[in-house]
Amino acid sequence: MSSFMRLSQLSLLIQETLQDSFAYKRFWVIAEVINHSFYRQKGFHYFDLVEREGGNFKNQTKIASGNANIITKLAAVAWSTGATRIKAFENETAQIFTNDIEVLAEVSVDYHPVYGLKLTLLDIDPRFTMGQQEQQRQATIERLLIENPDYVWRNSDGRLETFNQELEIPLVIQRIAIVSSRSAAGYEDFLHSLEDNPFHYKFTIDGFFTTVQGEQNAPALAATLEEVAEAAHQKGVDYDAVVIIRGGGSATDLLLFDMYEIAAAVAACPFPVVSGIGHQKNESITDMMAHTSLKTPTKVAEYIIQHNRTFEQELLTSQQSAIIYAQQMLAASKQELTQLRAAVLFQSQTLLYQHKQSLILWKNMFAQRPVQLISTKKNELFHTITTLRVHNRNFLKQHQSNIDNLIRLFRMASPENLLQRGFALIRHNNNFMSSGRGFKKGDLVDIIMADAEISTTVNSKKIPDGNPFDL
Repeated sequence: MSSFMRLSQLSLLIQETLQDSFAYKRFWVIAEVINHSFYRQKGFHYFDLVEREGGNFKNQTKIASGNANIITKLAAVAWSTGATRIKAFENETAQIFTNDIEVLAEVSVDYHPVYGLKLTLLDIDPRFTMGQQEQQRQATIERLLIENPDYVWRNSDGRLETFNQELEIPLVIQRIAIVSSRSAAGYEDFLHSLEDNPFHYKFTIDGFFTTVQGEQNAPALAATLEEVAEAAHQKGVDYDAVVIIRGGGSATDLLLFDMYEIAAAVAACPFPVVSGIGHQKNESITDMMAHTSLKTPTKVAEYIIQHNRTFEQELLTSQQSAIIYAQQMLAASKQELTQLRAAVLFQSQTLLYQHKQSLILWKNMFAQRPVQLISTKKNELFHTITTLRVHNRNFLKQHQSNIDNLIRLFRMASPENLLQRGFALIRHNNNFMSSGRGFKKGDLVDIIMADAEISTTVNSKKIPDGNPFDL
């Protein structure tokens, strides 16, 4: 049997070996953080650094569930120095040091007989993480362009434009949908600024409340934006603006607004979106998709009030311009009327004088004209009387001749002359008959002749043969 040693001896041997190899050495490593714990009272961080197959994936789907794709895993700790550097890292990157982030960290290698092999974080490079964040931002933007071509595109200058940015904000903003956390200080600031505006504008505000921090809440926030559109449809109203506000909290909470789900929902929102999510430096992707982006909720309220004030001032300016224009028109019209009055007076006097002269002329003409007219008309009347007398004599003579002829004809056609010529009148029932169709056998008939009147009875009646006068 070979010689043996105690476990502590082996541990010391490992410790001495590692110290000889790694003492006073520092290594910059790229790794992903998992199993992170922060002990606030002591200010220490405990976590594991891992490397996965194909590289680390901060915002990509893991290629396998659990730890199956982890190829390297080492425990790590950040004591006071490392914790200070982590705090500076969080302030600079707006990224919380937590699980599933990829970092470039400076570490030393330590071995403890009881706690085993452990890496001690001494420093962390924020530029690497910021570069990763920017890469993720660009990947999100590309995804928006590919999956939402109808709502997100680049213009001829390469600048991002969205469907929401093409919507027109009404001249007056009155009906507002607010997407915020119910307990957010920014929400209260926003309401206070709107309600206490110096111009006494009134607003109709509908609140849609959700959590506005934490990347894991991106689907819920996107669903809330869809809820706004659905509520508007059910109520049959259009919102003048949808306001997304967030106030207070850590700057790292802004990473929520770089998430694809929210950016896509904002770009496709059917109402103009105004964002005021409390950022002071970088512009989030949500800001890039929104119609208008501002720094804080209070700035959003000021923007809405100023927007309405601009419209009111335009109305007041238009009113003042109309008043000035009306005054100018009245002054010009008054001057024109004065000029017209003078012209009318002058022309009236001229016309009166001219007509007076004309009347005098006509008066003189009328004084002589009646005598001439009377003489002329008297001659015409004498001529007319002479003519009428001649015409009347001829007319009476002609018509007297016509009357004589008619009298002669009437006498020739009178019943007495007809009876003298051998004709007779037939009377039946006191009616003179011109046809034999009304007689029947036994009828009493009176025959009137020039020298006698005979009463007789009809004994027979026959139809003549058509030649009654063929004697």
